[in-house]
Amino acid sequence: MTDVDGSVAVRLGGPPFFAAEALAREGCTAVICTRGGDAELLEPIGRLGLPVVNGPGERTFVSEMTLRHGGERVEAIQALGEGFSVEDLETWLKPALADCGTVVCGAVWRDDFPPEPLRRLAADGKRVFLDGQGWARPSQIGPLVLEGPLDPAAVDGVDVLKLSEIEADVLIGGIDTSAPGRLCVPLIVVTLGERGAVLLSDGRSRQVDVVPVYGLFDTIGAGDAFLALMAAATDAGDDDLKAAQVACNGVSQLLRDRLRARSLAS
Repeated sequence: MTDVDGSVAVRLGGPPFFAAEALAREGCTAVICTRGGDAELLEPIGRLGLPVVNGPGERTFVSEMTLRHGGERVEAIQALGEGFSVEDLETWLKPALADCGTVVCGAVWRDDFPPEPLRRLAADGKRVFLDGQGWARPSQIGPLVLEGPLDPAAVDGVDVLKLSEIEADVLIGGIDTSAPGRLCVPLIVVTLGERGAVLLSDGRSRQVDVVPVYGLFDTIGAGDAFLALMAAATDAGDDDLKAAQVACNGVSQLLRDRLRARSLAS
Protein backbone atom coordinates (compact mmCIF):
# COMPACT_ATOMS: atom_id res chain seq x y z
CA MET A 1 0.00 0.00 0.00
CA THR A 2 1.29 3.46 -0.92
CA ASP A 3 0.06 6.13 1.49
CA VAL A 4 -0.80 9.71 0.55
CA ASP A 5 2.61 10.79 1.86
CA GLY A 6 4.40 8.40 -0.49
CA SER A 7 5.36 5.86 2.18
CA VAL A 8 4.97 2.18 1.29
CA ALA A 9 3.71 -0.50 3.67
CA VAL A 10 2.86 -4.20 3.45
CA ARG A 11 -0.07 -5.14 5.66
CA LEU A 12 -2.77 -7.73 6.14
CA GLY A 13 -6.12 -6.74 4.70
CA GLY A 14 -9.16 -8.26 3.07
CA PRO A 15 -12.63 -9.13 4.37
CA PRO A 16 -11.50 -11.60 7.09
CA PHE A 17 -9.36 -9.01 8.84
CA PHE A 18 -11.60 -5.96 8.49
CA ALA A 19 -14.73 -7.93 9.40
CA ALA A 20 -12.98 -9.36 12.46
CA GLU A 21 -11.74 -5.91 13.47
CA ALA A 22 -15.23 -4.41 13.30
CA LEU A 23 -16.91 -7.33 15.07
CA ALA A 24 -14.33 -7.42 17.84
CA ARG A 25 -14.75 -3.69 18.47
CA GLU A 26 -18.48 -4.22 19.00
CA GLY A 27 -18.07 -7.35 21.15
CA CYS A 28 -19.84 -9.57 18.62
CA THR A 29 -19.53 -13.35 18.52
CA ALA A 30 -18.28 -14.76 15.22
CA VAL A 31 -16.01 -17.32 13.61
CA ILE A 32 -13.58 -15.97 11.01
CA CYS A 33 -12.96 -18.42 8.15
CA THR A 34 -10.21 -17.80 5.64
CA ARG A 35 -7.60 -19.69 3.67
CA GLY A 36 -4.04 -19.25 2.51
CA GLY A 37 -1.28 -17.22 4.07
CA ASP A 38 1.05 -18.25 6.89
CA ALA A 39 1.07 -17.84 10.65
CA GLU A 40 2.89 -14.51 10.45
CA LEU A 41 0.43 -13.08 7.93
CA LEU A 42 -2.60 -14.23 9.92
CA GLU A 43 -1.27 -13.17 13.32
CA PRO A 44 -3.04 -9.75 13.32
CA ILE A 45 -6.43 -11.49 12.98
CA GLY A 46 -5.63 -13.78 15.90
CA ARG A 47 -4.83 -10.78 18.11
CA LEU A 48 -8.42 -9.55 17.72
CA GLY A 49 -9.69 -12.36 19.94
CA LEU A 50 -12.17 -14.10 17.65
CA PRO A 51 -11.73 -17.77 16.69
CA VAL A 52 -10.04 -18.13 13.30
CA VAL A 53 -10.28 -21.18 11.03
CA ASN A 54 -7.67 -21.24 8.27
CA GLY A 55 -8.30 -23.75 5.51
CA PRO A 56 -5.82 -25.30 3.10
CA GLY A 57 -4.56 -23.07 0.33
CA GLU A 58 -1.41 -22.54 -1.67
CA ARG A 59 -2.23 -19.06 -2.96
CA THR A 60 -3.14 -15.78 -1.26
CA PHE A 61 -4.97 -12.84 -2.79
CA VAL A 62 -2.67 -9.81 -3.05
CA SER A 63 -3.60 -6.30 -4.13
CA GLU A 64 -1.59 -3.11 -4.48
CA MET A 65 -3.24 0.14 -3.42
CA THR A 66 -2.32 3.80 -3.72
CA LEU A 67 -4.25 6.05 -1.33
CA ARG A 68 -5.36 9.54 -2.25
CA HIS A 69 -6.86 12.39 -0.28
CA GLY A 70 -10.56 12.05 0.45
CA GLY A 71 -10.43 8.28 0.84
CA GLU A 72 -10.03 7.57 -2.88
CA ARG A 73 -7.61 4.88 -3.99
CA VAL A 74 -6.15 3.23 -7.06
CA GLU A 75 -5.93 -0.56 -6.94
CA ALA A 76 -4.32 -3.36 -8.91
CA ILE A 77 -4.59 -7.11 -8.37
CA GLN A 78 -1.16 -8.69 -7.99
CA ALA A 79 -2.20 -12.30 -7.27
CA LEU A 80 -5.42 -14.31 -7.04
CA GLY A 81 -6.07 -16.66 -4.17
CA GLU A 82 -8.18 -19.81 -4.14
CA GLY A 83 -11.95 -19.58 -4.27
CA PHE A 84 -14.33 -21.40 -1.95
CA SER A 85 -16.00 -24.60 -3.15
CA VAL A 86 -18.73 -27.04 -2.17
CA GLU A 87 -15.96 -29.44 -1.14
CA ASP A 88 -14.71 -26.82 1.31
CA LEU A 89 -18.22 -26.60 2.81
CA GLU A 90 -18.31 -30.36 3.22
CA THR A 91 -14.84 -30.63 4.81
CA TRP A 92 -12.91 -27.99 6.79
CA LEU A 93 -15.69 -25.37 6.80
CA LYS A 94 -18.41 -27.74 7.99
CA PRO A 95 -17.60 -27.76 11.73
CA ALA A 96 -16.79 -24.04 11.69
CA LEU A 97 -20.22 -23.14 10.27
CA ALA A 98 -22.26 -25.77 12.13
CA ASP A 99 -23.65 -23.32 14.70
CA CYS A 100 -23.78 -20.27 12.42
CA GLY A 101 -27.16 -19.08 11.23
CA THR A 102 -25.70 -16.21 9.20
CA VAL A 103 -22.70 -16.38 6.86
CA VAL A 104 -20.93 -13.35 5.41
CA CYS A 105 -19.16 -14.07 2.11
CA GLY A 106 -16.56 -11.35 1.63
CA ALA A 107 -15.75 -11.93 -2.03
CA VAL A 108 -12.83 -9.97 -3.48
CA TRP A 109 -12.75 -11.31 -7.04
CA ARG A 110 -15.25 -12.93 -9.36
CA ASP A 111 -14.43 -16.57 -8.68
CA ASP A 112 -13.94 -16.15 -4.94
CA PHE A 113 -17.47 -17.39 -4.14
CA PRO A 114 -18.91 -19.24 -7.16
CA PRO A 115 -22.69 -19.74 -7.37
CA GLU A 116 -22.82 -23.36 -6.19
CA PRO A 117 -21.32 -22.83 -2.71
CA LEU A 118 -23.72 -19.91 -2.18
CA ARG A 119 -26.67 -22.10 -3.14
CA ARG A 120 -25.42 -24.83 -0.81
CA LEU A 121 -25.18 -22.41 2.10
CA ALA A 122 -28.77 -21.30 1.47
CA ALA A 123 -29.95 -24.91 1.17
CA ASP A 124 -28.34 -25.61 4.55
CA GLY A 125 -30.56 -22.93 6.09
CA LYS A 126 -27.91 -20.20 6.36
CA ARG A 127 -28.76 -16.54 5.84
CA VAL A 128 -26.23 -15.46 3.21
CA PHE A 129 -24.72 -11.96 3.03
CA LEU A 130 -22.58 -11.44 -0.09
CA ASP A 131 -20.22 -8.60 -0.95
CA GLY A 132 -20.94 -7.89 -4.62
CA GLN A 133 -17.54 -6.35 -5.21
CA GLY A 134 -16.28 -9.82 -6.06
CA TRP A 135 -18.49 -10.18 -9.13
CA ALA A 136 -17.48 -6.71 -10.34
CA ARG A 137 -13.81 -7.75 -10.37
CA PRO A 138 -12.86 -10.14 -13.20
CA SER A 139 -10.43 -12.88 -12.23
CA GLN A 140 -7.38 -11.30 -13.84
CA ILE A 141 -4.08 -9.78 -12.79
CA GLY A 142 -3.43 -6.09 -13.33
CA PRO A 143 -5.08 -2.70 -12.76
CA LEU A 144 -8.54 -3.07 -11.28
CA VAL A 145 -11.28 -2.48 -13.84
CA LEU A 146 -14.88 -3.15 -12.79
CA GLU A 147 -17.07 -5.08 -15.20
CA GLY A 148 -20.79 -5.92 -15.22
CA PRO A 149 -23.61 -6.60 -15.44
CA LEU A 150 -24.34 -8.98 -12.59
CA ASP A 151 -25.46 -12.45 -13.65
CA PRO A 152 -28.57 -13.42 -11.62
CA ALA A 153 -27.18 -16.96 -11.32
CA ALA A 154 -24.25 -15.54 -9.35
CA VAL A 155 -26.51 -14.49 -6.47
CA ASP A 156 -28.91 -17.43 -6.35
CA GLY A 157 -29.60 -18.12 -2.68
CA VAL A 158 -28.21 -14.80 -1.46
CA ASP A 159 -30.34 -12.95 1.11
CA VAL A 160 -28.45 -9.66 1.28
CA LEU A 161 -26.24 -8.28 -1.49
CA LYS A 162 -23.95 -5.37 -0.59
CA LEU A 163 -22.60 -3.01 -3.25
CA SER A 164 -20.73 0.26 -3.22
CA GLU A 165 -22.22 3.10 -5.24
CA ILE A 166 -19.82 2.58 -8.15
CA GLU A 167 -20.35 -1.19 -8.05
CA ALA A 168 -24.11 -0.62 -8.20
CA ASP A 169 -23.63 1.53 -11.31
CA VAL A 170 -21.57 -1.18 -13.01
CA LEU A 171 -23.51 -4.27 -11.88
CA ILE A 172 -27.18 -3.24 -11.67
CA GLY A 173 -27.34 0.11 -13.45
CA GLY A 174 -27.37 2.32 -10.37
CA ILE A 175 -29.71 2.58 -7.40
CA ASP A 176 -32.53 0.70 -9.10
CA THR A 177 -35.52 -0.39 -7.02
CA SER A 178 -36.35 -3.08 -9.59
CA ALA A 179 -32.95 -4.79 -9.20
CA PRO A 180 -33.87 -7.06 -6.25
CA GLY A 181 -36.82 -8.45 -8.22
CA ARG A 182 -34.74 -9.02 -11.36
CA LEU A 183 -32.01 -10.79 -9.40
CA CYS A 184 -34.35 -12.60 -6.96
CA VAL A 185 -32.39 -11.15 -4.04
CA PRO A 186 -34.60 -10.03 -1.13
CA LEU A 187 -32.39 -7.08 -0.19
CA ILE A 188 -29.69 -5.04 -1.91
CA VAL A 189 -27.74 -2.54 0.20
CA VAL A 190 -25.79 0.20 -1.58
CA THR A 191 -23.24 1.98 0.59
CA LEU A 192 -22.76 5.67 -0.15
CA GLY A 193 -19.71 6.59 1.91
CA GLU A 194 -20.29 9.70 4.03
CA ARG A 195 -23.93 9.78 2.81
CA GLY A 196 -24.81 6.49 4.53
CA ALA A 197 -26.55 3.73 2.61
CA VAL A 198 -29.67 2.87 0.62
CA LEU A 199 -31.71 -0.31 1.08
CA LEU A 200 -33.49 -1.67 -2.00
CA SER A 201 -36.30 -4.18 -1.45
CA ASP A 202 -39.93 -4.77 -2.39
CA GLY A 203 -39.77 -2.20 -5.17
CA ARG A 204 -38.76 0.69 -2.90
CA SER A 205 -35.69 2.38 -1.49
CA ARG A 206 -34.98 3.37 2.10
CA GLN A 207 -32.24 5.79 3.11
CA VAL A 208 -29.95 5.28 6.10
CA ASP A 209 -28.09 8.42 7.18
CA VAL A 210 -24.85 8.69 9.10
CA VAL A 211 -22.75 11.42 10.68
CA PRO A 212 -20.03 11.99 8.05
CA VAL A 213 -16.32 11.74 8.80
CA TYR A 214 -14.29 14.37 6.98
CA GLY A 215 -10.57 14.46 6.21
CA LEU A 216 -10.29 10.73 5.57
CA PHE A 217 -7.28 9.17 3.93
CA ASP A 218 -7.61 5.45 4.59
CA THR A 219 -11.10 3.98 4.08
CA ILE A 220 -9.82 0.50 3.18
CA GLY A 221 -12.05 -2.21 4.63
CA ALA A 222 -15.04 0.05 5.33
CA GLY A 223 -17.31 -2.07 3.13
CA ASP A 224 -16.10 -5.28 4.77
CA ALA A 225 -16.77 -3.82 8.20
CA PHE A 226 -20.23 -2.60 7.16
CA LEU A 227 -21.35 -5.98 5.86
CA ALA A 228 -20.09 -7.83 8.93
CA LEU A 229 -21.74 -5.41 11.34
CA MET A 230 -25.04 -5.48 9.46
CA ALA A 231 -25.03 -9.28 9.44
CA ALA A 232 -24.26 -9.40 13.16
CA ALA A 233 -27.07 -6.96 13.96
CA THR A 234 -29.50 -8.95 11.82
CA ASP A 235 -28.40 -12.15 13.51
CA ALA A 236 -29.08 -10.49 16.88
CA GLY A 237 -32.68 -9.78 15.84
CA ASP A 238 -32.60 -6.28 14.34
CA ASP A 239 -34.68 -5.64 11.21
CA ASP A 240 -32.85 -4.73 8.01
CA LEU A 241 -33.22 -0.96 8.41
CA LYS A 242 -31.97 -0.92 12.00
CA ALA A 243 -29.16 -3.35 11.18
CA ALA A 244 -27.98 -1.08 8.36
CA GLN A 245 -28.06 1.89 10.73
CA VAL A 246 -25.99 -0.04 13.27
CA ALA A 247 -23.48 -0.86 10.52
CA CYS A 248 -23.29 2.75 9.29
CA ASN A 249 -22.71 4.03 12.81
CA GLY A 250 -20.10 1.36 13.55
CA VAL A 251 -18.12 2.07 10.39
CA SER A 252 -18.32 5.82 10.98
CA GLN A 253 -16.82 5.38 14.44
CA LEU A 254 -14.16 2.99 13.16
CA LEU A 255 -13.04 5.50 10.52
CA ARG A 256 -13.18 8.35 13.03
CA ASP A 257 -10.90 6.40 15.37
CA ARG A 258 -8.58 5.52 12.50
CA LEU A 259 -8.31 9.20 11.54
CA ARG A 260 -7.63 10.18 15.16
CA ALA A 261 -4.90 7.54 15.48
CA ARG A 262 -3.30 8.82 12.31
CA SER A 263 -3.31 12.38 13.62
CA LEU A 264 -1.71 11.31 16.89
CA ALA A 265 0.99 9.37 15.05
CA SER A 266 1.93 12.28 12.77
